[in-house]
Amino acid sequence: MAGISKTVVNLQPGKMEEVTKFIDSQSGLVTELDGMTGFAVAVTGKDEITIIGIYDSSKSAEAASDTVMKVFAGMSSLMTSSPERGVYSGAWFTR
Repeated sequence: MAGISKTVVNLQPGKMEEVTKFIDSQSGLVTELDGMTGFAVAVTGKDEITIIGIYDSSKSAEAASDTVMKVFAGMSSLMTSSPERGVYSGAWFTR
């Protein structure tokens, strides 16, 4: 079963464009994580994004936590609080 991570990030007001650029600059590092299939970023509020990561397994998603948190540390000045990340078992469907 796939591993799915969900991370909610609350941003400083007006920082969405900076966060988008930062995530884009880090996307290569993240997509090279062992077991990662891909990820998506959704704007889920005026100053909030939700990042969904898809992994081969929950074990791979958990193993990526340190690297993911290092990426978030690099954008800490753009956030209002620490991101909330959870890892779940699930299914990923493609067309």
